[in-house]
Amino acid sequence: MIKKVLGKIAHISEKRPFMVVAIVMLITIFMSIMAGNVKTETGYESMLPDDNPVIQALDDVRDKFGGSSVINVAVKLAPSDNSNRVNDIRDPEVLHAVDYIIKDIETMDSITRVSATSDIIIQQNGGIIPNDIQTVKNIFRELPEDAKPKVFGNDYTMILISANTNADSGRQKELAKDLMDRVEEAPLPPGTVAVVTGSPAISETMDRLMDEGMMITSLFAMVIIFLILLLYFKSPIKSTLPLIPVIIAVIWSQGSMGILNIPRDMASSLVSSLLLGLGIDYGIHLYHRYKEEMKLGNSLEKSIETAVVSTGSAVLVTTATTVAGFAALTIAPLPMMANMGITCALGIAFSMIVVIILLPALIVIDEKHTPKLLNGLKFLKNKFLKED
Repeated sequence: MIKKVLGKIAHISEKRPFMVVAIVMLITIFMSIMAGNVKTETGYESMLPDDNPVIQALDDVRDKFGGSSVINVAVKLAPSDNSNRVNDIRDPEVLHAVDYIIKDIETMDSITRVSATSDIIIQQNGGIIPNDIQTVKNIFRELPEDAKPKVFGNDYTMILISANTNADSGRQKELAKDLMDRVEEAPLPPGTVAVVTGSPAISETMDRLMDEGMMITSLFAMVIIFLILLLYFKSPIKSTLPLIPVIIAVIWSQGSMGILNIPRDMASSLVSSLLLGLGIDYGIHLYHRYKEEMKLGNSLEKSIETAVVSTGSAVLVTTATTVAGFAALTIAPLPMMANMGITCALGIAFSMIVVIILLPALIVIDEKHTPKLLNGLKFLKNKFLKED
């Protein structure tokens, strides 16, 4: 039964290669659109099961007493070659910059309260920022000894701005990014720098780094795999053919995450590189078997059919065992591990399906139509050269 189905797939790929490629490309475009809906999630709460007593208690506390997270902005001294640089964090120029940032943050949605460690200096000066640094030093000198380290830090190099927010975890990351953009545009005096930190800012940074890391590792894996195939097949085109179905399978796996509303977390961000390494085996086995059949003197059609039927049967079994292994992760108590299991299981299944359906069609196009296309381009080139 399985061999009969595989034989029909091979026959369709042989007779209608462009139709097969077109259908796969349409599905890939749809999956690419769905992949854009995948949200990156780095909060520890989302990685824990909702029925965990700790998470339930946290939700109860928020419901009854209200929740609040803090985004911090550290304004500190930084090396600078500017002759007008600030050399003391107590300089009134810095206090004016801090006041500007505070007023800017207060206009943001979901911000409930903003304060700075330097507020006490302004309060002691009648609510006005001192005009000179000596006044600041005099006010600071009169403060209680235990309060002094909380104003400018133990080494007098930093002022901390704290912004409380009641936004949910998803909104907090957007808020942190918006705050980073605003702080970057703040009129800070030379010799100072403002850095946004705190849990929301860290989550936003992790989101960005995970997305960048996924792109970098996937591209690196593709390049290394291509170079290995190039050493084996000795041809750029033939080395690309087994790689194309696996890349498409990766796109499909990302699209399935968008369809199933699976977030991208620390575990699932590794799936793309993992699938490239595991899925390429199917394409190599099928293409290698096809080349063996061709060396025996069989026709293109017969070689493809034999490769798909014989290799496909073995690939189905290995795929089933691999999918079963990853599917076992779905019963894990951590949602992060379960999501990774679902994504990997689907990705491996997609790799097998795309290789069996698409790779034979690509082989037919490469063997039958690529030489004609190259000859046509060569003819046009020679024709234009003669006319010139």
